[in-house]
Amino acid sequence: MKYLISLFLIIISIVITYLIVPRPFIVHHHANFATYIDGKKWDFSSYVYMEEVSRCNVTQGVTPEDRIHLHDGKWWLIHVHMAASTWGDLFANLYWGIGSGYIQTDRDNFYKTNDSQHLYYILNGSGVTNPANITVWSADRLLVWYGTGTEEEIIKKWDTLVDNDATEYNKKADPASCSANTYGWFLWTIGDWIHNIIWHDD
Repeated sequence: MKYLISLFLIIISIVITYLIVPRPFIVHHHANFATYIDGKKWDFSSYVYMEEVSRCNVTQGVTPEDRIHLHDGKWWLIHVHMAASTWGDLFANLYWGIGSGYIQTDRDNFYKTNDSQHLYYILNGSGVTNPANITVWSADRLLVWYGTGTEEEIIKKWDTLVDNDATEYNKKADPASCSANTYGWFLWTIGDWIHNIIWHDD
């Protein structure tokens, strides 16, 4: 009897571990973002911000750029290929730094909150202090705003400032080899469902 109980507990432990522990390349979903500096939308269309689509399904020798990236010239559309990829991961791959009260571009321009200029991160319509460690979920939308105005004013218009086509791209095939890997899909489906209840309950 003790042997059977031990075996049962081992099996349960394996199943729980499989469901809970994030694994690489179990996802392929999209999100949207936009960054504004002094009222002007930053153009991320340069090739230096793009990754080759051939890197979408890499399973060995994974680089940070393989986890989360932009490609195919669509600079407002984020491709997530690894569970638990964060907004900080994305901006690091774009050679930007983001934090509480500051952003730094790949051109070494440093923007910091002061008496007249403010930095706001608006995620799905709500202000966050610093999105760097927040996971990028399917259909998330992030606005990075540096300039004048109060947070309340920016939140009122954020929906018009960020593209909203991630869900559309989730339903269509991406170019070349960029497609979903379904290993561990059960975990991410549950997580995505819970996230949508919290953030997209409208």
